[in-house]
Amino acid sequence: MAQRKFSDLTTAAQINKNDVLALEQADGTKQALFEQICASVFTPEVVEQTAEFPEILPDDTLPIIAGKVKKWQQDVLKKIENLPKAAAIQSFPTNEFDPEDPEDETTKQLHDEVISALLAYTMNQKILKAVSDHGELVADYEILKREQMASYGYYGVEWNIDDLMTLVKAEKWDKFAVGDYFIETNTAGEKILFEVTGKNSYLHCGDNPELTKPHIVISPRDCLETYYKYNSSNTNAGGYAASLMPANLETEAKKFTTKLQGYMTQIRRLENNKGTWAWASRRIFLPGNPELVGFHGFADMWDGGAFNQFPLFVGGNAHLLKGAGFNKKKAARMWFWTADPSAANTTNFCRFNLYGYSDAAYASYDGGVAPLIVLS
Repeated sequence: MAQRKFSDLTTAAQINKNDVLALEQADGTKQALFEQICASVFTPEVVEQTAEFPEILPDDTLPIIAGKVKKWQQDVLKKIENLPKAAAIQSFPTNEFDPEDPEDETTKQLHDEVISALLAYTMNQKILKAVSDHGELVADYEILKREQMASYGYYGVEWNIDDLMTLVKAEKWDKFAVGDYFIETNTAGEKILFEVTGKNSYLHCGDNPELTKPHIVISPRDCLETYYKYNSSNTNAGGYAASLMPANLETEAKKFTTKLQGYMTQIRRLENNKGTWAWASRRIFLPGNPELVGFHGFADMWDGGAFNQFPLFVGGNAHLLKGAGFNKKKAARMWFWTADPSAANTTNFCRFNLYGYSDAAYASYDGGVAPLIVLS
């Protein structure tokens, strides 16, 4: 055969895997099938992809781990998108071929391309699923950690009240934590940070009607700016219902925004009325001693409420010890009233002391209030 120059060769319209190519290598020119060349080029790329999963270090925080996995996902997806054209179907063959003949060269090529594209797609879907599952796991763990640590001094994350209440109505209790909060600026310009104090805490409580709606109980992190007395004189006769406190708290409730008041829910509640108790309808109220500190304190056996301590207050005083006003701007430390008259005398109501214990004070004293509100 006559020797021809390289420049005289016609352009190959298509290269098949069995075509022989000449390779100029350091130890002399050698021949290789096109299929062999492709294999030697693609294999390192696959190895590189599978070897790049990020190293997770013992000191890595969850956000850092999530960031590493997300970066790995982005890199791998980019490599899949940039694979050489032979790795996915670029166009359906225009020449005639027999799809039933496994020996037909075009059928073989199309088969290889289909398998390659399917593997790339499957790998992509598995990566997306794994990263999605990991992201949900990280988010759920963060919520669980916030809720577990709340009573020990861990403060939650801020929410928009509408977003929070959307979760409450859907009963997605695992998507927010006790100790999470929102900030209300009332019509008087006072800022109040309300914390999630309990989830569904009054479910099925009440004589008529019982509370059946999904709900949360909230309370301010610090006392409200305005201080209130139980009575103008030192008497606890008639207990909570006969005192000035229900009207005092309604004064505060009427200053809340229309949005917050729209979520507020009136419930039926047992109140300690000094030596007896009775059901009352309230949309804002003080916590009973058991709800706050988990025991009667200075109250008698008629202390009311739902008879269970709220989870925000279990295990520590972090959310029990309060100041007054938003970010404690009025007072760095402030004692506050609870819902029960003292059992020991006729002059006092119970309170939580600014020094970290439950006791009582004269009914005519001006004290802090950190009321409970049910939202549904």
